[in-house]
Amino acid sequence: MRNIWAIADKELRQFFGGSVAYVVMAAFLMLTGFFFYDMVMSYNRYLGYTQMNPAMMDQLNINDLIITPLFHNINVILLLIVPLVTMRLFAEERNQGTDEMLLTSPVSIGQIVTGKFLAATAFYLLLLLLTGLYPAILFKYAKPDIGKLAAGYAGLILMGVSFIAFGLFASTLTRSQVVAAIVSFAVLLVFWILGWLAESQAGVFGKILKYLAMTEHFERFSQGMIDTSDLLYFVSFIAFFWFMATRAVESTRWR
Repeated sequence: MRNIWAIADKELRQFFGGSVAYVVMAAFLMLTGFFFYDMVMSYNRYLGYTQMNPAMMDQLNINDLIITPLFHNINVILLLIVPLVTMRLFAEERNQGTDEMLLTSPVSIGQIVTGKFLAATAFYLLLLLLTGLYPAILFKYAKPDIGKLAAGYAGLILMGVSFIAFGLFASTLTRSQVVAAIVSFAVLLVFWILGWLAESQAGVFGKILKYLAMTEHFERFSQGMIDTSDLLYFVSFIAFFWFMATRAVESTRWR
């Protein structure tokens, strides 16, 4: 475990030693802040309408009008942000030629991959932690559903870590950070839109596409529901691409 934490610490220091981490954080907060502000303003407009039409009060639900849409918007932003976080994990090492030193060290491949994976995950969790400001604001003026918030954040954690697992794998395939980011974004986008494709397909094939679609599994989390099948999907996705990243790095060690 000591080797894993040492690698994770090294990755985080390098990440925050440059400008990328701060640019990503600023972009993430700017985008999420914009969407949160827009949703709050929309909610306030609806609130104004209810004063003229009290019957609309039953439709005024802060969970449905702010929290759920916010989770979905954060999810879209992650599709753009996470590839920027993971693109350098192995591609930079290969481009600079430092991968040989790392791979010939007494540290195992599994420890190297896990350390880098944990570093990216820690940075991602920091991003999510910063969004805690939005629920805090809502609690000051309203009563959001705590269970729905907890389930939604659990979904964001699983979705984001799944993105990281694939991005980590993509970074092992090339020495170009740009290529790694593009591959990561493109493939994750496919997993994203499979749910839409499934709607036009019938039978077993349609069911398979629907199961593979990430958004289908995240949807229930955003609605406040935690299903074991969704947990199994995300855990399996993460484990599979961690394994693939490990195998990819091992193949380079013996070339």
